[in-house]
Amino acid sequence: MLPIQKIYKSLTAFIKINLKRIIPINRIHIDSLIDLNRLLLFSWTPSEMPPFKPRPDLEIRKLTRKDFSALMCDSGRFSEQAKRYYLKRGIETAYGAYIDGELVHISWVYTAAEYSKEPFQRLALENHEAEIVNCFTLEKCRGFGIYPYAIQFLSNLQFQNGMKRVYMMADHKNYASQRGIIKAGLKPLGRVTYIRFPATSSRSIYYRRHQN
Repeated sequence: MLPIQKIYKSLTAFIKINLKRIIPINRIHIDSLIDLNRLLLFSWTPSEMPPFKPRPDLEIRKLTRKDFSALMCDSGRFSEQAKRYYLKRGIETAYGAYIDGELVHISWVYTAAEYSKEPFQRLALENHEAEIVNCFTLEKCRGFGIYPYAIQFLSNLQFQNGMKRVYMMADHKNYASQRGIIKAGLKPLGRVTYIRFPATSSRSIYYRRHQN
């Protein structure tokens, strides 16, 4: 068992034992107290990426303030992202994929500058490193390769802008996201595990293991 998992088990047991004295534990969901995330880490460099091939049926562009304003007046996942990341945190690095003028996918690109605006930093990025995050495709448009293509498009854009490595992460049980990342061409690099207690804390126990 990994040290981080032992810490989580011990902390969970301690909380349950002590909370039973004052609050019925069956009314408490442990995830509201502890945020445990186990993520698979992927990455690639410019030399590992094959030549980018544009798709004529897909347009990808950076969202403008006008785009964000329209999304915030709407509902659904895209609207939620616009309100959370753009309105509340001031992050503007979202890119939309369009088919015949309809927004069908959003991905965000983070550098250390964007992470500095987040209440919690999932991945410590160095200079000339970026991460593609918060990706979402409309359900009706899944299965058409939009997600892998968006990853390739944004990675190519970041490499053209001088980035030397692009990362992505996926939950260890999110197999669909993992397949999309691998299909795009990124290579498994290792694992990232972090624990936050309480779950809303901006500080965490952070463990990162690279594969050989």
